[in-house]
Order: sequence, then C-alpha cells, then structure tokens
Amino acid sequence: MSGKKRRLTPEGRRAVIVSAALEVFADLGYDRASMRAVAKAAGVTTPVLYDHFASKADLYAAIVEMEADALIDRWEGSGLHISDGGGAEDMFMETVGTIFDWATENEAGWRIIFLDEPTDPVVAKAHARRQARASHVLAAQFSQVDFIHLPVPLDRERANDFLAEATKWTVNAIAAWWWSNRDLTRDQIMQMTHALLWRGLGHVTGEPV
Repeated sequence: MSGKKRRLTPEGRRAVIVSAALEVFADLGYDRASMRAVAKAAGVTTPVLYDHFASKADLYAAIVEMEADALIDRWEGSGLHISDGGGAEDMFMETVGTIFDWATENEAGWRIIFLDEPTDPVVAKAHARRQARASHVLAAQFSQVDFIHLPVPLDRERANDFLAEATKWTVNAIAAWWWSNRDLTRDQIMQMTHALLWRGLGHVTGEPV
C-alpha cells in the first residue's frame, strides 16, 4: 500500500478551503480574518488559496451564499403549507422553528448570516441577494393565507411582501440577540418570538391570537 497522500481534485481542495474559511470567519469576523489565516487553517499555501478565490471578499461572499442558501432551502423544504391542513400560525411557527434549529446546529453559519455585517461591496451584495431570496420565500408562504387585513389598503402581492419583510427582519434581529443570550433555550426563544410576532400576524391573518 502506498503511503502517499491522495491528491485532492480542484473541487475537493475548494471544499476544504471553504470549510476552513467558514470557521476562521466565524471565529474572527470578516475584518479581523486574513487570507493567510484561512490558508493555514486549510493546510494550503496562500498562492493556492488565491488560485481558488481572487480576494477575501470573494471567499466570504461564497460562504454567505452557501450558508444562507442552506438555511433557506431547509425552511422552504420543511415548512408546512396551508393545504396540508395547518393554519397560518402553524406555518409561521414551523418556519421560525426551522430557522432557530438551523442556527443552533450551525454556529459558524449563525454568526456569519445574522451577526457579521462587512461593508465590502462584494459581500454586501451577496448578503442582499440572499436577503431578497428569503423575502421571496416568505412572501410565497404568506400568499397561502386566505385572509390578510391591513389598516392601509394594499394589493395582495404588496401586502405579502410587507409581511415577509417585517417578519424576516424581526426574526433576524432575534437570532442576532440570541447569540449573546444563549442561557435562553430554543423553546424560550420560540415562545418570545411567538408572543412578539403572532399577536400582530394573528390579527392580520384573521386567526385567533
């Protein structure tokens, strides 16, 4: 048996780099992390790292997109639908619960998606694209609700967009706050989120609060 280490494919090497970079960025934050630190963690030279990613911003943007897509895919795939027999409250709580479960299982992704806010334009655009996708998925969920009543007359599509944005940014803020308050359990955070958001959403959707 040969004692030589198997040479990684370019795709395999890229995966190793991304995995190492995720931990480095989560530990240090975007501004303090360096490409040299990522290269060391990945077990590659800095030139090899730059063969795969042209800049720290490009690497971080790729991680933002990967982690955000994983989160959105999970809640989009596991969320209840009104047609399944559940109500708007069931769908809402299933979605929020999926988000918080993902955060507790992926601490590095939790920090990168909900806490770190680099100002680099490349990274900001990556965040904006994934925020837009999250809003689109939430708006599609609200579109399943038969009744929506707002104090200001809006067409249904715009009302769905409004509720999606309001819900998304509130849950984002709670997830960020929870990072520094993890003496509270997932169930406690769920109860607080329900108390804060569902009183308004229940009235808007015509379901009992």
